[in-house]
Amino acid sequence: MFISYASENREAARLIKGILESAGLEVWFDESELVGGDAWDQKIRRQIRECTYFMPVISAQTEARREGYFRREWRLAVDRSHDMADDAMFLIPVAIDATTEAGARVPEKFTLVQWLRCPGGSSTPSLAALAARLASGEHSAVPAAAPPSITQARRPAAAPPSVSTAAPAGHTGPPPMPPFPHRPPDRRDRLRYLAEVVWWVLSTAWLIFQRFPRWVRFLIVLWLLFGVLFKSCSRTYTTSPEGGIKSPVVELGKKSDAESARLKEAVGKLDKLAGEPGSAGLGAGLAKAGVEIARAVSREVEDDAAWAGQLGLVPFNAAPGDAAGGKLADEVFSRVFSQLSQSNPSQVKVVPADAAAQDDASLAAAAAKAGNDYILAGRDTGAEIVVKLVGAKQAATLWTGHFPTEGEGSRELAEQICQGLGTALGQKAAKP
Repeated sequence: MFISYASENREAARLIKGILESAGLEVWFDESELVGGDAWDQKIRRQIRECTYFMPVISAQTEARREGYFRREWRLAVDRSHDMADDAMFLIPVAIDATTEAGARVPEKFTLVQWLRCPGGSSTPSLAALAARLASGEHSAVPAAAPPSITQARRPAAAPPSVSTAAPAGHTGPPPMPPFPHRPPDRRDRLRYLAEVVWWVLSTAWLIFQRFPRWVRFLIVLWLLFGVLFKSCSRTYTTSPEGGIKSPVVELGKKSDAESARLKEAVGKLDKLAGEPGSAGLGAGLAKAGVEIARAVSREVEDDAAWAGQLGLVPFNAAPGDAAGGKLADEVFSRVFSQLSQSNPSQVKVVPADAAAQDDASLAAAAAKAGNDYILAGRDTGAEIVVKLVGAKQAATLWTGHFPTEGEGSRELAEQICQGLGTALGQKAAKP
């Protein structure tokens, strides 16, 4: 028996040697066999060529080391094993800590046989039983019980996930999940590890998707298509020339008209699919369900179309010198504008902060100049945010809202303001 180990595991290897010798096995241990004057490398090579069994000691220390003479010993033993019968016992890996076979930095052939577990080199029932078997002259190889290494599992990288993670022949259940990649101790291997993690995530997601029933997968694809279909209105944020608040600038599209056209087209296609003579069963039912979904969303878009008239928003402000209040006012204003512009993009615009004062006449004049029918202004008083809606024609306040700021965040305040404004305008102004 030849025991191969890293210098950090010398004590554990010494304990294993004692356990094997107590069972009557002859163990070669370099600490006791190599003496001064010996040709060290040649003697180790000769012992590996002549030994009956080869026992590599595997641990976190061997995993952490990129180089070491023990790795040369491992390769020499693997090279010798190529000339042996498949059922001949020769390689007997032993792990002295929690290191697992999956992803371990060991020769691939080590993963094809059963590993022993001897924490710290202590005696275990499995080691004692193996020593007794070897002492009695049994030489049958121990079959591997662990899954193949990450390198093996990743070898057909060019194949799609369904091929690379296919279940073995005779397997009737769902495809097995791939093992999670082993984290390398060397920083230079982190990029490869990251790529393995990304591949593992994609493979696992694909396998989970395949486990769903066919009708569930169909609905998921349909939902994704509708999500892409309804996505619109990209937004950017810029700083005003005066160096003041960051006002959202929305690239406004013809949301209502464009979405209505797309929805009508989708409804027509789904209607045609559902009405085809050959469409029956589950496919026809799903097509009809898609028609109803499209129609419902179409009605919702039409319901959210707009209130009557144009609305201008004056950036909210705070008392001079109130930095915290100014920050909150900016955040609330940004959220209010975002929510309103999402539901009514063609009817909402921002009036520059220096374009109007806060009295009704000035606000009405600014609204009329900008072509707006209404204008909304707000102010953080310290205890609350006060907003008012002024009509351009009436030159008077149509609605005033008081929203306490204590215990409320900018999102909650914006939702309350939009709800109050929607009631005042006679329409649901926005969906938070």
